[in-house]
Parts: sequence; structure tokens; C-alpha cells
Amino acid sequence: MRFTFRAMSFIRTALLSVAALTFIAFVQFPEPRDLAANEDVQELAPPSELALMMRAMAIHADSVKAGLGKNDALPPFPKTFRNLNKATPTKGMHIDEITFPTFSKDYLTKLNDLYDAPVAERPQAYNALVQSCANCHGTHCPGPLMRIRKMYAEPLGQ
Repeated sequence: MRFTFRAMSFIRTALLSVAALTFIAFVQFPEPRDLAANEDVQELAPPSELALMMRAMAIHADSVKAGLGKNDALPPFPKTFRNLNKATPTKGMHIDEITFPTFSKDYLTKLNDLYDAPVAERPQAYNALVQSCANCHGTHCPGPLMRIRKMYAEPLGQ
């Protein structure tokens, strides 16, 4: 069987194209590595007691904020937050033994103020609570500050 020059050129182009695509596929999608053999893989530690409490505090603040505009009742008082100063921080996280108790006490005071505030004054009391979070995170663990800044509530009637 004889191929013409044109047919041979087509076959050569097709084979080169397949080879090029195969090469690109191997470069783009390397073989999966065995993660157990990779020493650079970092194990995620379970969240600390303090980290879990901070997440609960954020959820609580979100639910309070959602109810402010509707004049809804506040969610039940989060009694577990009273242990804020005693919560174990994430391993390796520096918590200043002088300032953190001050910030946690301020948060708890603002939380009590929120629950004691008349309905018309709750947005201001809530914003003071959020500000206490921002004050602490400005000194300790600044990562959540972006989220905290979005938590402030508009005054009622606006």
C-alpha cells in the first residue's frame, strides 16, 4: 500500500499533534502524589476551645444583628461565653496575659449591656459589643477583623 506525499504529511501532523497533546496533558495533570509519603503535608489540628467559642460568638452576633431590624427578641443569653477568659487558645497562639483578660471582661460587660438595653438602644449596644471584638482582635489575632467590620448594625429607622 502506497501513501501519497499529502497523506504522509497528514499522518505525520496527526501523530505530532497527538504526541504534543499527550505531553501537555502530563505536564498539566501530573500523577497524584502519595500524601502519606510527603513530609511537607501539614496536619490540621482540631480547633481550640477559644477558636470554637469565637465561632459561636460570631454566630450569636449574626443572629442578634438579624433580629435588630425586626425588633425581635434577643436569642437566649449565651452563658458559655462567661468562660471566655478561661478558654484554651490555639496552640502556638500568643495570648497576652495582661490585655486579654481586660478585653474579655469588656466583651462580657458589653454583652450584659446588650441584654439590659431597651429595644430602641439595642443597635448601639450591639455595635459596642462588636467594637469590643474589634478592639481585642486589633491586638490579638487580627485575622477576623475583616469579618468583624462587616458585623456592625445600622441604627434603627435608617
